[in-house]
Amino acid sequence: MMYLVFGCDPVGDRVLWEEDEVHGNTMSVSLPPDLVTDMLAWNEQMAGAVLATAEATSALARLNSDGANLAKRIAAAVPGGAKVRFLSE
Repeated sequence: MMYLVFGCDPVGDRVLWEEDEVHGNTMSVSLPPDLVTDMLAWNEQMAGAVLATAEATSALARLNSDGANLAKRIAAAVPGGAKVRFLSE
């Protein structure tokens, strides 16, 4: 079983890493391309919302919800199973 962390990377595209891993350049697990595409699209939107002003609060709430759902999809897609901790903003 893997223990993964999924969260926003406002300055890059490193959104998934192992719990005890030093933040590196590549994802630590192979995932379906459509899920990776969705994760990176979410990261781009979330980074914009995190860096925006207070008027982005509703966007942040929606993106946090989307992120939590993506974390569930990541856990289901990892061969052998994984627990994924989502870092909301």
